[in-house]
Amino acid sequence: MKKRSLIAFLLCTYLASINLAWQSEAAEVVPSISTSAQTRIDLKSKIDQQISALKIATEESIPAYEDFLQVKADPPGDTLAEQKIYLDSTRTRLQQKVSTLTKISAQISALMNQLLALHKAIDDAVILIKETANSRLTLTPPVECPPGIEFGGESIWETGTVQAVTDGDTVEVKTCRGVLEVRQIGIQATETSKSDHISQCGADEATNLMRKMLPIGSEVQLRASNYASSNNYEEVARPFRTIYAKDSEGKFTIDVQAKLLAAGLSLWFPNSTNEYFHNLEYLTLLNAAAEAKTGLWSKTLCPNDSTPLDSIELWVNSDSLLSNENAFGEYALLHNKTEKEIDISKWSIRDTSLDLRDEKFAFTTGTKIAAGQVLTIYLGTPILNYPLSAGEISLGLPAPILQNATLSSDKFTGDGIYLISPRTIKGGGNIRAWIHRPCVPNDCVAPEWLIKNPDGSARVIPLPQTLSMVLNPAKYARKVPDLTGLSAEQVTGALAALDLVAQIIDQSPNSGKATRMVRDLSPKMGTNLPAGAQVKVYVGVPDA
Repeated sequence: MKKRSLIAFLLCTYLASINLAWQSEAAEVVPSISTSAQTRIDLKSKIDQQISALKIATEESIPAYEDFLQVKADPPGDTLAEQKIYLDSTRTRLQQKVSTLTKISAQISALMNQLLALHKAIDDAVILIKETANSRLTLTPPVECPPGIEFGGESIWETGTVQAVTDGDTVEVKTCRGVLEVRQIGIQATETSKSDHISQCGADEATNLMRKMLPIGSEVQLRASNYASSNNYEEVARPFRTIYAKDSEGKFTIDVQAKLLAAGLSLWFPNSTNEYFHNLEYLTLLNAAAEAKTGLWSKTLCPNDSTPLDSIELWVNSDSLLSNENAFGEYALLHNKTEKEIDISKWSIRDTSLDLRDEKFAFTTGTKIAAGQVLTIYLGTPILNYPLSAGEISLGLPAPILQNATLSSDKFTGDGIYLISPRTIKGGGNIRAWIHRPCVPNDCVAPEWLIKNPDGSARVIPLPQTLSMVLNPAKYARKVPDLTGLSAEQVTGALAALDLVAQIIDQSPNSGKATRMVRDLSPKMGTNLPAGAQVKVYVGVPDA
């Protein structure tokens, strides 16, 4: 029976008990009592009014009771203090409603006692009515769940039974706090089909494995370092928990998250705030699966993928060197290590979050990487007056999304970047290249192509080029100067002095040998360019 129905049933039972006692017992003895008829009528009228008030108060108390259960099961707020405020608020509101019910019930009892005083001669009726009044039901807040028990670096907060496996990292579990939509700690399965996208490669396999490990009705144990940890998705706060299933001896020893990672069916999803107990363990499991080319790391998990295999190397910087962690400082580099041009139209990159899931972030049609060349992908919006160079694109994110890597023994956090081929209803969408930060057991070794051209010569400007100019403009950038008032001949010399090339565009072609003066520039004055870049200079005869 649902909570609302149960509450209504119990309260209505109480009301019915009062009405039945009045109608069946008290009404039968009234004729035998030689007292004022008007007094009895007045008392009955007052009792009926209070019963109506009790019914209204009962209906008003039900939402307060349901709100309390909801907040207790899934407290809003980012901190324990905020969650306590919400919980105390809903508990106070419920207690107020209960207090109102108690007061009305007491008034009914008082009126009943006045009525009974008129019927002292009818002892049996008096006893029956008193028993009815004294046996009324009361509303009380639900019993608290048992306190958490520390176990193996985490605490056991709930046990329960599986109600549904939503996907590879989300499970509904019935517990003492109600049915919880549990977001599993440390893993990120690829996304199952939704209204706005088809199922991603590996999503169905991850869901099926989780369902095999957690059949409906099976008993599980939920653990976390922090009781209030939660993951917000579509404005719903889902409790963060590691789920443990029973082994053959009935003990909760099977870490289903670890099983999914070992099968190569999940990305690493470290938590840097309060749920980092498994971070290093889970990254080690993922690296082992990748080394064994298992699941997603086989690069061929999903069929009908005609994109080139083992042709692109990936490098990433997850820690922005710009002030205020500007997202332009987060970037990925794709190196075409083959001798052929590679078309990566509709390919995409992603990290362990869902920030880049939208198809608008896929590479536009016509995006290609020439043989031996590098494509730079800036995650953030370009910096003013620093236009992107050839071989660079921007995803335009307003804020950084990559989690900075740390080897701190107590947290050990980081992120991953994945290069994914196009996904269609026929297949594809395989992870073709990836890199995880931090690199373990050894630190990541920067590839040689970061500092050398395909012919082995040193790069004049280190990759990524535009970011290097932003970080060290004095060394790598050439700022387009103010050329107002200069002639075409003077412009060529002024730009050459800055290692820039002038492309003169004459807008007065029919003016003979008259002196041409600067009219406009492209790019504009103040723009920073690499050495050797071309500047279009529009010149013409004044007033021509």
